[in-house]
Amino acid sequence: MTALADDERQELAQSVRAACERMASEDRVRAIAYGEAGDGGDGGSGFDTVLWDALCNQVGVAAIALPEKLGGAGYGASALGVVAHELGRALAPVPFVSSAVLATGLLLELAAHTPDSDKRLVGLAEGRRTAAAMLTGDGGLWRRNAVTLNATRSGEQWCVDGVARHVLGGSVADDLVVIANAEDGEPAVFVVDSADDGVATEPEQVLDRTRPLATVTLSAARAVRLSGAGPIDELIQRNLNVALAVLAAEQVGTCERVLEIATDYARTREQFGRPVGSFQAIKHKCADMLVDLEWARSASQAALQALDGTDSDAGEADWRASMAKAVCSEALRNAVHANVQIHGGIGFTWEDSAHLYLRRARTDEVLFGTPGQHWDRLATLAKLV
Repeated sequence: MTALADDERQELAQSVRAACERMASEDRVRAIAYGEAGDGGDGGSGFDTVLWDALCNQVGVAAIALPEKLGGAGYGASALGVVAHELGRALAPVPFVSSAVLATGLLLELAAHTPDSDKRLVGLAEGRRTAAAMLTGDGGLWRRNAVTLNATRSGEQWCVDGVARHVLGGSVADDLVVIANAEDGEPAVFVVDSADDGVATEPEQVLDRTRPLATVTLSAARAVRLSGAGPIDELIQRNLNVALAVLAAEQVGTCERVLEIATDYARTREQFGRPVGSFQAIKHKCADMLVDLEWARSASQAALQALDGTDSDAGEADWRASMAKAVCSEALRNAVHANVQIHGGIGFTWEDSAHLYLRRARTDEVLFGTPGQHWDRLATLAKLV
């Protein structure tokens, strides 16, 4: 794993931000998520293929964590966090967390033991294909007893059956990385092509359409079993910890942008002959948003550093990932609610951007487990209960 120098971090952040400013305006995000897209993107799908292609091929966001032999940069979770922060600011409708982080991470750990995995990873890195991970049947925290899919073997061919709900990016994925119970009752990792006749994908009605979720039904879907060294539970939780930390970094970016929007409005909107930001109640809200933002930023960085092993407490990645998810989810939720209140009546309208960030915050809050679930996990892992 290569460490990301400060100047490289800034250059990466600037490159991603420039791409988002150029190609992910608020109007573009609205078109991709809720309406018609004019130049290439699939309007209403929640996936901007044009932006994703540019991010993958001009910036290389999907290859950051891949080894150099696969055309990647070999960076760790902190680099992924830099990208996520900028994507969160723009509400970019791309499958970064679902495809480039979680699904790719699982495939990467098992690539050395499975034929054709390198070819699949190269396709993901170049943006030609996307992937989604189906860890449990309910889309929540990883638990063995929540795995509802089952795999059976006939000769050399594996087939997977079952239903998984709330699959992040499932409606736009080409490859499905599936956790299913094998014939010995133990969970195992499989790859299923979403174009297989045994795969039925139904997009779910979601609050935030920049985060497409799907119910995926597998009926004797042909699968390739991925094999690797080490306990399966540790493999899954290790990669889920990375996804949690990167999602938290994305939430920090979103929270940062919400604070900018709120303070800009408070400086320019006048009431009773003076800017509304001069009123003490508005000042308090903005101050609280800033405190929450910095708390979230610290929690996110602590989790990323632990995952990269650049911190003396690198062995604490499990509970730090849960802490980051809980802290950042609550900080963003509080920020978007305050932003709506600072905007007053216009904050409740479709024309204003406040509701876009509120939708993202409430959706991210429940992805991969709610804050309450992660506070409980944190307490257990830190031996506080």
